[in-house]
Amino acid sequence: MTLPASRTRKLNLDNQLHLPKSLPPPASEQNRTVYIFQDGETHFAGEGEKSVSHLLEQYWPSYVIYHMSRPLCEGEVWEKIRPKKPFNPKECLDPDRLIVIVHADDLRAEGIELFYSSSWEKTCEDFVRNLGAIGRMVTLATCPNLIVVFGCDGIIYHRGLDVLKPILIFDPSRTEGEFYQQNLQYVPGVMEAFVAGFAKSLVQSDIADYEDCIAKGFQTARNLARNGISVNEANSSIYDASKIMELPSNGEDPLIRLEIPSDDIGKGDESWSLLDSIIADSGEIARRIVLDGISSVNVPSKRFNRLVLFDRKEIHLFQILKTCFEEYLAVPQTKPLSMALFGPRGSGKAHAALQLVETAARGRKIRQLIFDLSEFNKLGDLVEAFHQIRDCTLEGCIPFAFFKNFDVHFDGSPFGWLPHLLPAMARGRFYDRSISRPIGTALLFFSTSISRSFTSFQYHGDPNIHEGTARNVREFIGYLQGFVDMAGFNRTGLGDKLYPFRRAVVLRTLLEERQPKLKTGCRINVDEDVLSGLLLVPEYTQGIRSLTSILSMSRLNDAKNFPSSALPSETQLRLHVDYAEFRKAMSGRLLPLEVRELLAERLNETYAKHIRERERGKLPINVTKTDKEIDMANYLEPWDKLSEAFKDSNRDHADAIKTTIRIISCFLAEKKEGRNPVTNFTDSEIEAMAMHEKDRWNSERLQRQWKTGRRSGKDKTTPYLVPWKDLDEETKEIDRAMVRSYLSILPQNYAIYRMESKV
Repeated sequence: MTLPASRTRKLNLDNQLHLPKSLPPPASEQNRTVYIFQDGETHFAGEGEKSVSHLLEQYWPSYVIYHMSRPLCEGEVWEKIRPKKPFNPKECLDPDRLIVIVHADDLRAEGIELFYSSSWEKTCEDFVRNLGAIGRMVTLATCPNLIVVFGCDGIIYHRGLDVLKPILIFDPSRTEGEFYQQNLQYVPGVMEAFVAGFAKSLVQSDIADYEDCIAKGFQTARNLARNGISVNEANSSIYDASKIMELPSNGEDPLIRLEIPSDDIGKGDESWSLLDSIIADSGEIARRIVLDGISSVNVPSKRFNRLVLFDRKEIHLFQILKTCFEEYLAVPQTKPLSMALFGPRGSGKAHAALQLVETAARGRKIRQLIFDLSEFNKLGDLVEAFHQIRDCTLEGCIPFAFFKNFDVHFDGSPFGWLPHLLPAMARGRFYDRSISRPIGTALLFFSTSISRSFTSFQYHGDPNIHEGTARNVREFIGYLQGFVDMAGFNRTGLGDKLYPFRRAVVLRTLLEERQPKLKTGCRINVDEDVLSGLLLVPEYTQGIRSLTSILSMSRLNDAKNFPSSALPSETQLRLHVDYAEFRKAMSGRLLPLEVRELLAERLNETYAKHIRERERGKLPINVTKTDKEIDMANYLEPWDKLSEAFKDSNRDHADAIKTTIRIISCFLAEKKEGRNPVTNFTDSEIEAMAMHEKDRWNSERLQRQWKTGRRSGKDKTTPYLVPWKDLDEETKEIDRAMVRSYLSILPQNYAIYRMESKV
């Protein structure tokens, strides 16, 4: 049977060194030998140290794996195997062949500050800044291959000897400790399972790839944590080695690998994020989330019940609040826990708070109460609200009270409600006709209407502004146990690349609720232009409320697809979005204007170059024509002399490049270090894109009232307004040449990338 998390079993530990019965042959190119040393907290004491030293004096193996436990960096074994300068192959192991594996908790026990169960960005920053904080552990910080294990959720691979950037290998959907929580809690032997998986991969691989070995060790550790240990009287072992060492073939545990920007972290840069480092085209990934669900992508995120967060700061702060809730609810309380949420109107603060509370409650009975202080007219309304909270407590529920607009004016005073909220926050009591009444256990959330961030609210605590108000603001802040600045539903600035992500999960949920028939299997059926508009328009006037209104006004009753014709009228849309910006987002015109103009000009040059080469190929031998002659015969004009109508046609083509390459699972983005750009397209990809471009060109011409006829820009007639299958090969080759040129016409700082499976 598998031992449950609540049950323990006494294990007798043999605190002695066990050497192999026979030594393996000396290491060679044909014979790879690996020594694994695993010390306990007492290390290899006494004779053990001498035995290990004697073992290593025979000859050095191919690799040494040292599973180090606290106290770290002590003992004769570490002194024997640790790298030393100058390197002497007769006296010590090749430094690159020493692998040290240590658990993050052992580093914490030694005084290294690594914030627990937070965002991976915070974990990386703590690691880079604090690994060298303990001087006596310099040999660990400069270790050539240090592997720090964060439970079954992530690993940092540090290469200190060569001062290379550390590598984070992690599960993007979890933070430290969550895999244990979602399975059997902590299981003894997980670290040993990791070491075993790592060593097995190292021995069996033709080329030693430490990162691949880490992934294999990660999987074997998860196998044990997922399946647990067993009690079987017929077998003396409590571990099922075959299950532990089995590696899945279906990619059960997707991992992401990322170089940690240690240089930027060392300079104090806290603006980086895992998501921004991994994802170049946020709009495309957001589309996939809406169409196929969050499980269809493998990106760093954090789920709190039905709330999915992508922003590193929000994840970090929400995780802190969750930990506060769990600690608060673990023991009986006599006064409430108070939190504040800041952010623009319509950013979903009440929904976010409820999802967070339900996650932390873990099955406890929660009752939600929402009070809007802007609708309260007298102090008695607040007293009645406190009575409702108290009644919930008396009925055995945990009240989750959400106070909206706590920062509005009351009784002619700014922040006038604060003096009446402070007693409940500070002492867990409120006054009813001069009688002090207890509230008991309660979760109080306070949401703003005026202050969009904690910093702007804190500004009102400056006594130079208004002493009375400032004192109440400072006291209010003093009684808070946490806060979150929510970015909201709208784009916060030109540099905000995450706003499509913040909408994607909500948009999918709202579409499912609005019309369930839109869903076929796991896929939501919505036209590309509609999806682009809803995801990428910079601002909704009332945040989530505006999006909800747009969907409710859309003609979707019994619909199995969401076409642009089902959207509300222009007049209705103007209530909730800037209509021009919405149409721009629908058309995909999201490239910077200067990039769009450059691509349009280069597309015109590409077309002219192709026609010139084609026409010269038709000429008899010894016959030549100048560019000018060919241009005149084929209506070719340089960009500066091109009519505005044809310039707009090229601009439309430039705008459509993102959509065209999407059909071959590629995306256009600014260049990013560590990503491999596409260098060529296959013939089948060129054919698919050429057909797509031809359809787009037909649509563009028809929308601009072109007709079939002889070629005339003045009369808006063309003989090419026909389906792809009706074109001759010579004309098809024009479209092929145009899409083939996408890789060569890009600005220097842009590239086309393939959508990798891990993203």
